[in-house]
Amino acid sequence: MVKVRALLAGLMLSTLVVLAAPAAPALAAPVTTHVAAAAVVPQQATDPGPRIDPEQTSKANQQKTKNKIIVGVLAAVLALIVLWGRSVRKKKRKAAG
Repeated sequence: MVKVRALLAGLMLSTLVVLAAPAAPALAAPVTTHVAAAAVVPQQATDPGPRIDPEQTSKANQQKTKNKIIVGVLAAVLALIVLWGRSVRKKKRKAAG
């Protein structure tokens, strides 16, 4: 068991080193600041932004709510399975010992 733990610890450490290595040079790069003169932005006569359709928004909200309910029910079912399995294991342990 000690060998397995040592092997897993070594694998996790090597994975951490490999994944963290590319980010290290980016952190060491010098930060330069540049102050630019304020530019005058002309006002545009076009639409100020995208048009949002209320029907699409409500449909998207309904679908998001449905997905949240499904995920919540699945999480509750999985929690019940885990609790049931623990109780069964506890009963077996009491009966055996």
